[in-house]
Amino acid sequence: MMFLIVLSILLNLVALFAIILLYVRQNRLLALDSQQKRRVTEMEELMSAYMAELKEENDTFLRSLANDVPADVESVTEPPSMVRKKAMDAYQSAPSIDPTDQSDAAEPDIVSMYRAGVSIDEIARASGVGKTEVELFLKFNRDTE
Repeated sequence: MMFLIVLSILLNLVALFAIILLYVRQNRLLALDSQQKRRVTEMEELMSAYMAELKEENDTFLRSLANDVPADVESVTEPPSMVRKKAMDAYQSAPSIDPTDQSDAAEPDIVSMYRAGVSIDEIARASGVGKTEVELFLKFNRDTE
């Protein structure tokens, strides 16, 4: 008899533990459900605010586009001769650069310095041109002489 009472108490404790465990799980599930509903409403509010902002920007763009169309039409109706004249007035030709003018002045100096035994680096510094340019000039000058 005592064995049955102890067994009954143990089974009641196990059942009570199972009920408490299920209750805690149910509360967690309800809390998650309420959080999810809150997040869904928050997302809906954000999306509706974003859509309203996009609509305002679109309306503003359409209004500005409608206001700009007449101004563009007026500039297009300008006679082609005026457009051509404005383009010719705005055009400025670049001054022509003659490459022989720049190198002719430095040629005798480079050759004379090289014959005097000055290094290519020092010739480049003195003439204001690059080292490679001096080397190429001397190479081409040797070929022509």
